[in-house]
Amino acid sequence: MVTRTAITLLGLGPGSIDDITLQAQTLLTQAAENGETVYFRTTIHPTVPALQARMPNLRIESFDWLYEESADWQSLYQRIADDLCTSATQRPLIYAVPGHPLIGESSVQLVLQQARARGLSTNVVAGLSFLEPVCTLLQLDPFSTGTQILDATDLAALDTTEVASKLIPTIPLLIGQVYNRRVASAVKLALSECYPDEWPVKLVRAAGIHLAPTDEGSEAIIEMPLYELDRHSYANHLSTLYVPPVDELTALRLPETLRYITMRLRRDPDGCPWDRAQTHQTLTRYVLEEAYEVVEAIEEGDMEHFAEELGDLLLQVYLHAEIARQEEEFTLGDVLEHINAKLLRRHPHVFGNTLVSGAEQVVQNWEEIKRQEKIAAGLPVQKESTLDGVPLASPALTVANEYDKKATKAGFYYRDAEGIYAKVQEEIQEVREATTDADRFEELGDLLLATVVLCRHHGVQAEEALRHANRKFRRRFMAMERISQSEGRTLESYAADELEELWNKAKEATHE
Repeated sequence: MVTRTAITLLGLGPGSIDDITLQAQTLLTQAAENGETVYFRTTIHPTVPALQARMPNLRIESFDWLYEESADWQSLYQRIADDLCTSATQRPLIYAVPGHPLIGESSVQLVLQQARARGLSTNVVAGLSFLEPVCTLLQLDPFSTGTQILDATDLAALDTTEVASKLIPTIPLLIGQVYNRRVASAVKLALSECYPDEWPVKLVRAAGIHLAPTDEGSEAIIEMPLYELDRHSYANHLSTLYVPPVDELTALRLPETLRYITMRLRRDPDGCPWDRAQTHQTLTRYVLEEAYEVVEAIEEGDMEHFAEELGDLLLQVYLHAEIARQEEEFTLGDVLEHINAKLLRRHPHVFGNTLVSGAEQVVQNWEEIKRQEKIAAGLPVQKESTLDGVPLASPALTVANEYDKKATKAGFYYRDAEGIYAKVQEEIQEVREATTDADRFEELGDLLLATVVLCRHHGVQAEEALRHANRKFRRRFMAMERISQSEGRTLESYAADELEELWNKAKEATHE
């Protein structure tokens, strides 16, 4: 006795009954003759009435009623998979879907997953997919063009922050199952994250349905700008969207474009002479400058400026990576791999099963993971000094702050504020008593260090405090310049007491 497969997943082809495979037709004929029920994901497909006319005894049960009840596509397809697998535990069944069961059919993937979990056998009966007739109409070879293929419902379900990681606008894109106007609207919004609103797209309807040109539902290509995709009722259950590729220099919202630009700037001989001349060493100053400008934009609270400055800083990463690629040192892929792997390793409470009680435990775990990484790399775990690990290229005030933090942790610190005030006064006195430039240089450095210790004692970041003071001084000084100009004078023309009065006016003008 031959045991039948629990679930047979059968493809109905793109729409014409002539495109249903012989194997599929044979199975459906046998089911009709045996009085078996065949489950259809939907009966809204051109093959269904044709099958019913050819096989009047075919018993069809569809899941069309679920489309109205389900909150989203994922829950709809999950419900279908649940119902099918439960029924398959009682008797073998056929599940028929449009096109090919393994191309653009999320419900089939869920059925396969659940069937494996329940120990149910499955068999796939191939069908002509929507791709063949769509590509025929578009005269598109998806392999030679590297065409990306996505499901409209999957794309519509993405958060806007996830879209850029899914789409590659510089290669052709096919989006299947653009069922209706609502799905078309969600697809449009997703595509707008990466494509210009005016970008020309093609909606392919009823590919493979060869009716008279005047008949409703005959195959057609409707061209329109992206922003019009949901302004008409063109989309239906037999719609596929084709999005032509965007030129590298047009896709301005993509990391691939920045990568292309930096490669193009460094290309010999038709790149930029200045960019080609740069090295890791010559670009060092720009890395620091751009990092400072990012901090300045954050402090200003100007988000548009902040986004621009982050871009300038990101450019430095891409330039260094491109120089390294040309010198065969490393590539941008190595940079991404290092940081991605590090974040995954150091966040086991997010990407693993580690439990944490709060931020403090996260920091403790982070330090332990770093220690284990050093052991694995054969690096010394014990530092030569407590002060190790502070980059000397950092701003001097920041280095001083970190040194004091580490020294305090090791037990070297002032027990109260009075001791620090006394130290600051002592350093001021030593500056007064210094008689040579070298001595003054030395003592002023000591005074600055003592001041940083005082700042940290009061919970103040010396670097931030000084930046704040600098911005305040800039505002007041510029106010002095405006006042002097309104009085028809230059700052050099004011006497000392007049400058003091002018400074006070500037403070009042700036409300500080």
